[in-house]
Amino acid sequence: CVTLILSCTMVVAGLKAGITPGVSPLVVLCGWGAFRRMSQGHSGSRFLNLAQVAGSAGMAIVSGVIFSEPLLQVLHLNLAQTSLQDQGVQADLQGMPWKDAKALMAEHGISIPPVSIPTNILACLIGSLIGYGFVGLATKKFLSDPTLPAPEAHACMSMINAAVSDACQRPKLGISLVLSILGSLLLRMLALISLVVKEIVIYSTSSGARKFSLDIPLDNGPLYLGIGGLLTLPTALLTFAGAFARLIGDALLTRVDPLGPSVDDFPANSMRWVGGGAMTVAVAYSLVKFMGLRRSSAKDSSSIDDSLLEINAPLRYALWLAVSVGLLALAIWLFVESGFNSFSVLMLVAIFVMAILMVPLGAILSLQIGSSSSPVSGTVFVTTLVLCSVALLTSSASMAHVPTITTLLVAACVAVCAANDVSQDYKTLQLCGVPPREGFLSQLVGLLVGSIIVPVSLFISANAYGLGTQSLPAPQGQMFATLVDGLLLEKNLPWYPILIGLGIGVLAVGLDVAGGQFGIQLPAMAFAVGIYLSPDTGVGILIGSIFRFAGEWQRKRRTGASQLQQTHECVLASAGMITGSAFLDLVLGVAVLFSLDVDSLSLFSSTDEVGKAPIPAFVTNVLASLGILFLGWVLYHNSVNGNVDAGEAQDSAQQKDTDGEPCSAEADEQRAA
Repeated sequence: CVTLILSCTMVVAGLKAGITPGVSPLVVLCGWGAFRRMSQGHSGSRFLNLAQVAGSAGMAIVSGVIFSEPLLQVLHLNLAQTSLQDQGVQADLQGMPWKDAKALMAEHGISIPPVSIPTNILACLIGSLIGYGFVGLATKKFLSDPTLPAPEAHACMSMINAAVSDACQRPKLGISLVLSILGSLLLRMLALISLVVKEIVIYSTSSGARKFSLDIPLDNGPLYLGIGGLLTLPTALLTFAGAFARLIGDALLTRVDPLGPSVDDFPANSMRWVGGGAMTVAVAYSLVKFMGLRRSSAKDSSSIDDSLLEINAPLRYALWLAVSVGLLALAIWLFVESGFNSFSVLMLVAIFVMAILMVPLGAILSLQIGSSSSPVSGTVFVTTLVLCSVALLTSSASMAHVPTITTLLVAACVAVCAANDVSQDYKTLQLCGVPPREGFLSQLVGLLVGSIIVPVSLFISANAYGLGTQSLPAPQGQMFATLVDGLLLEKNLPWYPILIGLGIGVLAVGLDVAGGQFGIQLPAMAFAVGIYLSPDTGVGILIGSIFRFAGEWQRKRRTGASQLQQTHECVLASAGMITGSAFLDLVLGVAVLFSLDVDSLSLFSSTDEVGKAPIPAFVTNVLASLGILFLGWVLYHNSVNGNVDAGEAQDSAQQKDTDGEPCSAEADEQRAA
């Protein structure tokens, strides 16, 4: 059930925000709160462990699909925009309602290829089997490395230990998950009827196709605040810093003279190339770090008790079978699609090599910095470079080959994301004393469910809002579309922005290394990702992080704790904001398929529109701001008054719980009721 819900709602959330948080702690909390009788004692520990393995697996499919599949639709949307301009039609396909955009393109004989559900399901299944098999085979090597902190695994372990050791520490769902879902839905619905504004524009300007806008997001505010509440503060700050750099770059681009000599050196999409350059450096650094971690593992793994990590021969054969079936299915599809030629053979070899490199990289770096900060986008970016190079080498650099490349990218990205997720889940099993091999079946089931549900959810979202539009920006898809267009189709790369991006990437890596010297995680990839996110996304993420960490700081001062700790209720509140906002978008997307005009839901207007009730602009701005402040308060309150791990819970249990009641089973029953 959790896999199904996450697979549906997180598609819209990820396409809007361009970043997907790790959800394993959320799944544990949901299982803990909803199945309290089953999550007690030793059997409860095993139940919650297997639940988080299966429940979070669908999120791996979400990340793999939304990062790569929009490439094709975004590329065609950009080409459609250019075609309309060549025909003398002045229209913004990305900014106008998708229903009107489709009608305009149909009027001029232009169409966008739809999301293919069968092809995407096949690609997801292939990627799932490859990633699942490779990580399962390397489980002992990954999990026996004492140098990998596995932050999310330790968070899950703390929650599971609290669940099975003391019933009164169960998270309070009403003030966290329920309230945040209702608040998120209410704010979004008020925006739908235009009772609150969707964004507060502070300043905007444009010069031809070059646009600059500084605004605070309100319609998508719950989504961004929720993601900010789940990310670590350094990651949120670096993401905002990257978005701020994008903001400065966009402002400078509007000053480029459209008739001057620099217009060709710095095109309108220069900041995407800057982000690509920075990402290339970040991935290269990650690969170097990966090799260093492997050497460290070889030296230090002898001190680890890895008796839980043994895999018997039948299981090992099954894992090899999963990899073999995945590769065989990919080969059959590729040969049927493109024929048996140099292009298909070299593409198959390239995917196999990239899987061998990128799948272990995704698993190791997820254990190093957490799945939210792991460089999935960067690995796909590098894979795109490799596949485009193969296409150029085989003289297959045409639009006809882009759908094939896109499907291969989906399979590769799903494999990396599966490794990214499962490494944390298996580490949680190990920390809780459960053999990771017991989670193999749960992981496979979750991946299979996600492989079917996510393509359907993406199809609904794409048909309702359009991929690459302002409603669903799909930042990674735009970045990869820019790369394919420049490298594969146009064969003309803007080297000045790329070189600037490489320089920025070097600086980001320097910060990463310097932070490591002081025990602070400053992932270079977070900054690189921020550059190609929209600035308002970075602002929303930062606001959510500030409210969360202000509450954690207040809690630390009040309790005298030695360090900041994220509460279980804050995790649930953050997840509730994401789920509420994304679920509403999904419902509206289904309604659009049945001819609902979303604009018809607008009832108020501050610009005297006919047929709508008048409302002062000041009132809509104030109401929207109050809504954001309320959601921020929810994060703050749950960070101050929520529960943390079992160790601190036991200290507080000796006195009273946060409501001033004795810490007892009776008090817990009252809260649950």
